Amino acid sequence: MNRRRNTIFLIAGIAIVIVIALIAARRGGAHAIAVRESTIHYGVFTTKLPETGVVQHPLLITIPAGVGGNMGLIRVKAGDRVIAGQLLATIENPQLVSSLHDAEMTAMSSEGRSSSASQANAVLPAQNRSAVVQAEAAVVAARTQLNQARQDILTGQQSGLGFGGTSAEEQRLSAKATVDKAATDLREAKRTFDANNDLYAQKGISRDQLEQSRARLEQAQVTFAQAQSERTIIESQLGRTAGVLKDRVRSAEDQLRQSLAALDSARINAAQNKVGDVEAARGDAARAEADLAFAGDQVDRMSIRAPFSGIVQSVASQTGDTLRPLQPGDAITAGQPLFTMSDGNAFIVRTKVDEQDIAAIKLGQRAFVGGEDFAGRKLAGHVVSISPLAQKSDDPSNTSRQVLTTIALDQTVPYLRDGMTVDVDIVTHNEPHVLAVPIDAVRKDDKGSYVFVQTKDHKAKRTDVTLGIQNDTSAIVKKGIAEGDVVIVDKSLAITPNAAVTAAPSPSPGPSPAAT
Repeated sequence: MNRRRNTIFLIAGIAIVIVIALIAARRGGAHAIAVRESTIHYGVFTTKLPETGVVQHPLLITIPAGVGGNMGLIRVKAGDRVIAGQLLATIENPQLVSSLHDAEMTAMSSEGRSSSASQANAVLPAQNRSAVVQAEAAVVAARTQLNQARQDILTGQQSGLGFGGTSAEEQRLSAKATVDKAATDLREAKRTFDANNDLYAQKGISRDQLEQSRARLEQAQVTFAQAQSERTIIESQLGRTAGVLKDRVRSAEDQLRQSLAALDSARINAAQNKVGDVEAARGDAARAEADLAFAGDQVDRMSIRAPFSGIVQSVASQTGDTLRPLQPGDAITAGQPLFTMSDGNAFIVRTKVDEQDIAAIKLGQRAFVGGEDFAGRKLAGHVVSISPLAQKSDDPSNTSRQVLTTIALDQTVPYLRDGMTVDVDIVTHNEPHVLAVPIDAVRKDDKGSYVFVQTKDHKAKRTDVTLGIQNDTSAIVKKGIAEGDVVIVDKSLAITPNAAVTAAPSPSPGPSPAAT
């Protein structure tokens, strides 16, 4: 019995050892979790604001026709480089040339008359001063008539024309008082009728009393309408009277001006000179010179010249036919666009930034421009202008407003064209020496943010971290990890503190998480 019992104990012990060995073997690596890993190093951390922009020239102007006429020679085509002042085209207009010739002749004639008037004034004989006394009397009479006309306007009457009686203001006030009284009587009659109507309904008065109050109401309505009509008639009469009085004032003012002019002329004659004639002749000569300058300017506008050195972007097409460019002989009008010009090869990009993102945009920030047609190439630039206004978005689905932002490109490429749509990345944040972890490595619970760091014996160790700003792929770690730490980039729920982990196979090494 003892031997049999010892044999059973021996077999059981061997089985227990085998089970313990199997469990240890499984825990030692058979069930280690395969995870993605990232080794943390110091690097550059950036955040970018992606937008869509449009390529433009910094200076793009339209050159219009300065005068109307017919198209003459067109000396340039789209794409030509020109220098400031270079002739682009001519306009034919014989009438402007003829007007310039006439202005030249008129200027010469006016200058001759001015010279003759000056010479005649030097030899004029003494003139009779009686004309001065007569002119002064005429001025006094004109002033008296003007004062009387102005007084008539104030009183609403015209002296000697039958507009006697009360003044215009008195008539208006009387008519207004009549209307106001009629309105008051009407309201009282209406109140009385409404009260009697209620009493009649309660059998408090007879029907005759009700009808009497109705009659008084109707009479008050007629009286009120008549008062309003009479007031309208009075206003119309006063308006017509006012027109007559104003015409009389204007006539008196004209008469006074003529009398003063006659007095000035008489005094000039009495002073034995013709200064007025000389000044008038000089004024005519000055106006003729101004007309000559204008006519010359119109003829100069028949030559269309480049306002600055640059590139001709386009030549206008015929009105109503965009496929047919302007040709010599075509009729054009003043102000009609003829050419568009840019100032050279430099380009800018204009983009619209949503109002909630504009606080991150500052002058001088770096930006990168690319697109589907750029073959993966990025053009560098920087922010040079931020509009002070927020505009409504062109996209109906976007309810936020947008701020126009301008980026100057540091370089250009031959295939860049005005009007191209491009992708814009504005660098809003840049730190050159920081530690960062991939976003997928960061976990959160009620204690805060943490990551799993792989220990030397390939175990997952929970490590609390303090995070800074983040971009689409990474987040800056201010506290919690050190350079060289290996973090687990995996959010599997199977990963728990002290869990065994092993590196999952990677097809190719990934970039440092510190760089975007």
